[in-house]
Amino acid sequence: MTGVKRPLYLCAGLQSSGSTLASWCFLQRRDMNGILDGRGDVLPEIPEDLPVPYTWAKFTITAFRLRDMILRYEDEGWDVHPLLIVRDVRAVFNSLIAKPYGRNGITAEEPPLRLRLLRFKEDWELFHAHRWPVISYENLIADPEGELRRTCAQLGLSWDPAMLTWPKRSQDIAFPCNGNETFLKSRGRTCQESIQPELARLKVDRIPSGDLAWLEREFETYNISFGYPTRALVVGAHAEGERVVPSFQNTRRYRRLQRKNLLTWVGQFIPFVGRHWRMAYLRCNGLR
Repeated sequence: MTGVKRPLYLCAGLQSSGSTLASWCFLQRRDMNGILDGRGDVLPEIPEDLPVPYTWAKFTITAFRLRDMILRYEDEGWDVHPLLIVRDVRAVFNSLIAKPYGRNGITAEEPPLRLRLLRFKEDWELFHAHRWPVISYENLIADPEGELRRTCAQLGLSWDPAMLTWPKRSQDIAFPCNGNETFLKSRGRTCQESIQPELARLKVDRIPSGDLAWLEREFETYNISFGYPTRALVVGAHAEGERVVPSFQNTRRYRRLQRKNLLTWVGQFIPFVGRHWRMAYLRCNGLR
């Protein structure tokens, strides 16, 4: 990057933290464009030539901490303005257990759920120490205008009502990639139409007792800081087991190896089958 540093508003949160909602709101601004939801295991080049004063990029904290992202893009010459999305981590954990993208793995791109939360905790501690701005998902649901106005003031941005009225379409956003599937399917015409208050209610029904105890111990200071209950009200029985155990079988890398091994088997044991037949077989079975 050459010349004057361009401002980059760099946002991150855990998966299932409501970060796509916040990202969509900011990308509705007339003076801003960029990436709706970058992959958590890739730090891409961010275009410098977007025809707006401010560039936006939102990622999820999985393989990288937000601190890693800040260092990378500062090194590329951006003037980084960081923003962290926070939510009760028990709600996040409870959601991720049931989501395919939660993949409780052991690879670099899909690390254990507990490790992802510890990375997020380190980011929050950094933000807390520097008094950098955060958006509370629960506050965003309860009072979207108030939470967005407060955050804009902290970021040094003027208020833009478009953050609530949502005039832009997906095709108006430079990189409308990824994004939370639940949000994208239920998104209304405006912020208010898209708010689902029931999603902000704390549920821990899927969390095994050992994981719940770990979450409440590790995040006690965090919970107190944001006014979350230090102990969740448990209704009914916990999920089975002491904790959810990360494994290689939960990862996309494992699935890729399975597909590769299947192709090798087809090539070795059915040598008379032509290439086109093998490709058709894989496509029909959703393997290509």
